[in-house]
Amino acid sequence: MTCHSQIWTTASMLEPVRQSLAQDQPIQWTRVAKLPDYVFFRHDIHIAKGVGCVSCHGRVDEMALTYRAKAFTMDFCLDCHRDPSPNLRPEDHITDMSWKAAGGVRKQGEVIAAHEGIRFGELTHCYVCHR
Repeated sequence: MTCHSQIWTTASMLEPVRQSLAQDQPIQWTRVAKLPDYVFFRHDIHIAKGVGCVSCHGRVDEMALTYRAKAFTMDFCLDCHRDPSPNLRPEDHITDMSWKAAGGVRKQGEVIAAHEGIRFGELTHCYVCHR
């Protein structure tokens, strides 16, 4: 109930989720996003480096029913891996769907201080995502 303890708290479509929690029973989910088995992906590293949820998942806080807002194609991932700067944000704003960089969208190559250690050239090597 992490997010739904704060948003859409009384939505009737979430009643099965609330019942699942109350009865301590797993719920059958309909997967929204699926990557091929040969793609290696870790949420934790993206979060640790400052990539906000909205960058990949869209404004889920405004979705009555979650849908895939972005196509997780190789081009989509490579565009960000070539220059993640526009998608980076401070650690305390990772889940803030409406956060904007001061002065608007980040420019290509602009890195916030907390993320200066990102090795941009290495992010596009095949082994980063394919194992």
